[in-house]
Amino acid sequence: MLNEKDRAAGLLLNLTGDGKGKTSGALGMTMRALGWGWRVAVVQFMKGDRETGERSFFRTRFPEMIFEQYGLGLLSRPGDHAGMAQRGWARAGELLAEFPGELLVLDELNNALAHGFVDLDEALDALKHRREALNVIVTGRYAPPELVELSDLVSEIREIKHPYRRGIPARKGLDY
Repeated sequence: MLNEKDRAAGLLLNLTGDGKGKTSGALGMTMRALGWGWRVAVVQFMKGDRETGERSFFRTRFPEMIFEQYGLGLLSRPGDHAGMAQRGWARAGELLAEFPGELLVLDELNNALAHGFVDLDEALDALKHRREALNVIVTGRYAPPELVELSDLVSEIREIKHPYRRGIPARKGLDY
């Protein structure tokens, strides 16, 4: 039986794997949390600055919500990917320590960790010492084993079939 402290403690959820749906799952939980009146912040790593349906939705319907992107998109594009990820991590660190809300989404943090753009030990320490009631969702491929161990829930989303393999590009409204 859980005691009251365990009931109040925030959870760390990790959505990883090579399949589509990690960010979509985290954003679905974001909508659920907002529906219950939770305060939510989203920090996206390694995503480009192009307009997305989710960013447009949250910005127009929940203007008080924090939704920030720190990335340049595909790694094949030129630019300071590491610097952008580090700026995102600095912001995420502030939110882990001080955000008074109930949910923080760190979208594609697993990828930023895997590429060495964010220091794993620093991330683990910040997640361990976050504000006690803060729930955190981490997404992205390549979740490090240490982060998997720390997480309360880990779901691996596996690709079975994807239209991209047939040359069909990402579609507005479905993929972004």
